[in-house]
Amino acid sequence: MQFPTEQHETFIIIPHTFAANRIYVSDPASITAAEITLKIACGTIDDDSLELAELGQKAAVGFQRLRVWLDAILDHIIFIDVDSDLIELQDKLTNTVMYVPGHPDDAMLAVLLHSKISAITDGLLDIYSIKLSATDTDNIERIYRNLDPNKAYPLPGIEYYKGKTTHDKPWWSRPTIDVCEYEKSEDEEDIILWQENDPLAEIGKGVLTSGEEADIIVFDQWKKPEK
Repeated sequence: MQFPTEQHETFIIIPHTFAANRIYVSDPASITAAEITLKIACGTIDDDSLELAELGQKAAVGFQRLRVWLDAILDHIIFIDVDSDLIELQDKLTNTVMYVPGHPDDAMLAVLLHSKISAITDGLLDIYSIKLSATDTDNIERIYRNLDPNKAYPLPGIEYYKGKTTHDKPWWSRPTIDVCEYEKSEDEEDIILWQENDPLAEIGKGVLTSGEEADIIVFDQWKKPEK
């Protein structure tokens, strides 16, 4: 079998649909509900030092990290401009709240999600593009591609958040499950506990740090070779 070359490329599209609300800064603040569909185009990383099996193994772990994040975070999420006065209501909400450094429109969300997903799967999957469509914007498809991985995303740094935080990078640059910032406290026990229990931290640890074959199969359709 001949594998893809520079003239022949193969990649996968991961679809994910979820319900969401957007909160915009206005007078008064406006809220829109939407069903949003993501299509994430991705493939194995470009690393000539790794065998095909190793690239596939990394891709499998990256896929699992991505699926955990998508399933745990996005359903019924609230996208909110951090400058909105309604952000003070977040402690009364059971929904996950994503901090947005500006209007949570399709253009902004596509960049944020591309950055976050790339951070989560760094060194495991190559995220080519994010395609986003939403019912509250007539299902017009918004596509974002990062053509130069060495070039920074058109997003601000941690200074977008006015309070004192426990991190020096915004959530969309961190390979953790969170999508907001945390106020710096004196003991910081709550932050430490969150970090220790981040489900993404354990995924693939045994696979990537041990030369032994993993006991967990990530994809149902993938099978171990018979011994």
